[in-house]
Amino acid sequence: MDIEFLTEEVRQKILDCAAAESPREMCGFIVFNYNGLEFFPVTNRAMYPDDDFEISADDWLLAEKAGEIVAVVHSHPGGEPFLSDADRQSQTHSGLPWLLVVDGRLKLFRFCPHLRGRIFEYGTADCGTLVRDAFMLAGVDLPDHIRGDMDADAAAGYWVAHLQACGFRRIDDVAEICVGDVVLTALGGQANHAAFYLGGGEILHHAYGQLSRRELYNGYWRDCTHSVWRWPEWRPEMIRAVENDLEFSAPV
Repeated sequence: MDIEFLTEEVRQKILDCAAAESPREMCGFIVFNYNGLEFFPVTNRAMYPDDDFEISADDWLLAEKAGEIVAVVHSHPGGEPFLSDADRQSQTHSGLPWLLVVDGRLKLFRFCPHLRGRIFEYGTADCGTLVRDAFMLAGVDLPDHIRGDMDADAAAGYWVAHLQACGFRRIDDVAEICVGDVVLTALGGQANHAAFYLGGGEILHHAYGQLSRRELYNGYWRDCTHSVWRWPEWRPEMIRAVENDLEFSAPV
């Protein structure tokens, strides 16, 4: 599902519902039926609805009767513009995109598995996928990119070209690395691996033949560093969105 597929009427219904429920978190679903995509609001059953939301099993069943559930909707009145740790844990259980209302805007978080513990498959679950998903959780949905052969892509300078096309800028001094930067590493001169810098001397990455993991950025990985790249609009607080996922993913 994409926000662009929602009509202006549906978008406004979601925003109006969130405003009416504030300071409580609003919740509901996007369902698909013969009318197209519709908003199906439900009651927030959480004990502390100002800080959390809970949807009853009965309301899930009612939504399923109204159509195919294609997304979960909720709001963060005055809250963070990304999924909380509890949100992220619930999203992975639901297997659905989540639509967040915050500051009068709609933000879609497509479904992706937890960042740690993924099995490597080039083109669908690799270092590039992991970096893209980390940025998506932080609120930056980078364009997807088609890969071909792993060695051929590296030889063609694919990773540098992709980051440039996405708007990243190269940092001249690697020693100035900051949280949220992307580290490219290389063997034989050409960048062939990407990692997300978590800060504190750690990276999040997915190497060939290994599970995705957080790991110290020292020794081998630092020695193999090709370049460091920065998203111009990155803000330090955005790292909380990534940490919210890592909080509940299996340690690797």
